[in-house]
Amino acid sequence: MPDHTDDGDITTETQEPHNTDIDELTEQSDSVQSVPDQTDQADSESTESDQAEDESSESSIGILDAKQRAQEAAAELLEYEFEGVIKVETAADNWRTVIEVVERSAVPDTQDIIGRYEISLDATGNVTGYELLERYRRGEMKEEL
Repeated sequence: MPDHTDDGDITTETQEPHNTDIDELTEQSDSVQSVPDQTDQADSESTESDQAEDESSESSIGILDAKQRAQEAAAELLEYEFEGVIKVETAADNWRTVIEVVERSAVPDTQDIIGRYEISLDATGNVTGYELLERYRRGEMKEEL
């Protein structure tokens, strides 16, 4: 039942909570709690399949992982500013990547010295080797690999 209070010119109404509303909410929450029991089984099944996929993905990496790993390896192995990954391909069961780094910055930037390096990765993404393929000035026309 609403209470009416009169504070000068302002009249406010307050309502007490209805017990039936609380009972309805309790019943709804009880029914919602029973739903996770059904989904727990589905979650455990999907978790098992996710674990199987994770184990298989640990054995080999994809092209995007190979690209990312080549970029990380360039930062670790070479002390030059990373320019970009220009090639990623599979070779046998390994990955062959070609990256470019700025070996010497110059003004104007068309005179920068760019180094192209091949970084070899095994099937799991570990670096197995790297090699300088060539150096050139940024302004020179280069044939793509």
